[in-house]
Amino acid sequence: MKSIGGALFVLILLFVGVSSMSCKKKSNPMGPGSGADEVIQIAGQLGSSSFVPSPDTILVNMKVSWHNSDGITHTATEVSGPAFFNTGNLNGNGDSNVITFSTPGTYNYRCNIHTSMTGQLVVLP
Repeated sequence: MKSIGGALFVLILLFVGVSSMSCKKKSNPMGPGSGADEVIQIAGQLGSSSFVPSPDTILVNMKVSWHNSDGITHTATEVSGPAFFNTGNLNGNGDSNVITFSTPGTYNYRCNIHTSMTGQLVVLP
């Protein structure tokens, strides 16, 4: 009888332990970039940097953020399009705030620090 009670006690302890591990919060779930429908990567590739994907296509009112996975600071700043946006400086491994694109059209953008680094976002109605 004691071995059944002991085994039951061990099973209960294991269940409680596993259950508590699955309830841990994710790190910074409401930080910059969270809640975006689309995340555009800023990636270093063979000595140059790029926006990936580019061009990118989304629907009107979708939310976009940029993630800088490159080791140096970049921006994503509109240079032509129906509405202005600017992420500001994004340090390495940084995320921009979420930007909602409510006006359809083609947005051409660039890094204001590295002006030859360009991207395009098409917003469909």
